Amino acid sequence: MASNATTPDADRSPPWPPVTKVIVAVFLLILFGVALFVFRLVIVPLVVGTILAYIFRPVVRAFRRVTRLTRPVAAALVYLILLALVILAVVLLTPVVVSQLVSLQQEVVGFMRTLNETGPDTTITVMDFEIGMDLVVGEVNTTLLEFARSLAAGSLTLIRNVAEIILLTVFTFLISFYITRDAEKFIQLIEDLVPLSHRRDAQRLLREIDNVWSAFFRGQVILSLVVTILLTGLSAALGLPHPLLIGLLGGMLEFLPSIGHFIWGATVTAIALVEGSTHLPLTNVTFALIVFGAYVVFTQADINFLIPHIIGKHVDLHPMVVIVGIIVGAIAGGVLGVVLAAPTIASLRVVGRYIYAKLFGMNPFPMVGPPSIPWDQRGDVARRRAASESRARARRSKVLRTRGDSMPDLTDEE
Repeated sequence: MASNATTPDADRSPPWPPVTKVIVAVFLLILFGVALFVFRLVIVPLVVGTILAYIFRPVVRAFRRVTRLTRPVAAALVYLILLALVILAVVLLTPVVVSQLVSLQQEVVGFMRTLNETGPDTTITVMDFEIGMDLVVGEVNTTLLEFARSLAAGSLTLIRNVAEIILLTVFTFLISFYITRDAEKFIQLIEDLVPLSHRRDAQRLLREIDNVWSAFFRGQVILSLVVTILLTGLSAALGLPHPLLIGLLGGMLEFLPSIGHFIWGATVTAIALVEGSTHLPLTNVTFALIVFGAYVVFTQADINFLIPHIIGKHVDLHPMVVIVGIIVGAIAGGVLGVVLAAPTIASLRVVGRYIYAKLFGMNPFPMVGPPSIPWDQRGDVARRRAASESRARARRSKVLRTRGDSMPDLTDEE
C-alpha cells in the first residue's frame, strides 16, 4: 500500500534550467531599464534623499546617545529641527533676494533712461569702428521687449516649474527622513535577498561600500566648511573682493575632486588680474601672481593634509580617473552625476576587486593590499583595521549594556 506521507524532495520546487535563468535575468534587466526611464523624475529625489540620510545619520546617532531616545523619535526630532532651520533661512534670505532684484531692476531702468537721453546722432568708436547710438538703443530695446514677451508667455510654465520644484523638495525631505529612520530595515531587506551561503560576503561588501559613501559625504561636508573658512580668511588677507563669496565658491568646488581646485584657481586669478587688491599697493599683474602662488600652496595643503585626514583613503582615486568619471557623470546625470562620480567609481572599484578575487580563486577580504597577496601578508594595515573594529565593537557593547538594549543597531556601525 502506498504511503500518503510526502518526502522532502516531493515538496521541493524544481530548479530552473540555465536557459530559463538567462531569459528571466535578461527580462528583469530590460524591465528595470524601462522602469528607470518611466520613473526618471523620482530618481533625483531618491538619490538626494539618500545623500541627506548619509549626512544626517551620525547626527541622529549622536542625538540618540544624548537623549536615550529610540531611532524613530530621534530621527523625527532631528528632521523637525532641520525643517525649522530651512524655514528660518528662507524667511531671512527672502528680503535680501527681493532687495537685490529691486536693485537690479532700478539699474536696468537707469541704464535704459541713459540710453534714451543720449542723442541719436552720437557715435562711439570701438577699434576704429564707429557705431551710432540710435542702433545701440534700438537693439537694446528690442532685446528687452523680446525678454519681457518670453516672460509673459512662460509665466504659467514658470509657476508650474516652481510648484514642481517645491513638490520634489518635499518628496526628497520625506525620503531622507524615512531612510534615516528605517535604515536598519532597508539593510536587512537587502541582506535577506542574498542566498545564505553568500550572505557573509554581501555584508562585507555592503560595509566596504558604506565606508566609501559615508567617508565621501560626511567628509565632504566637513571639508567644505573648513575650506570655506580658510579661503575666506585667505581672500580677506590678500585683499580679494568679496572674500566670503570666494570662500563659499571654494567650499562648494570641494565636491568636485581634482577639477574643483583648477576652477577655483583660474577664477580667483582672473579676478585678481582684473580687480587688483583692495588694500595691497601692488599692480594687478603682481597681485595675480601672488594669488596664483597662494592657490598652489593651498591646493598642495588640501590634497596632502586636509583631504587625507578628513575624508581618508576610502575615495583615494587617481586624478585622471576622477576627471574621466566627471565627464561621464556629466553626460549621464548632469550636475548630480558630476558630484557623485568619485564615490561611484570608488564603489565600482570595491565590487571589481571582489569579482577579480573570486574569478581567480583568491580571498578578497580584508580589502587591504592586492588580492593576490595572502591574507596574513597584507601588512599591518589589516591588523590595525581588525583591532580598530574590535575596539569599536567593545565600545558599542558597553554602551548597549549601559543602555539596556537587547540587540545592537546595525546601521550605526561604521
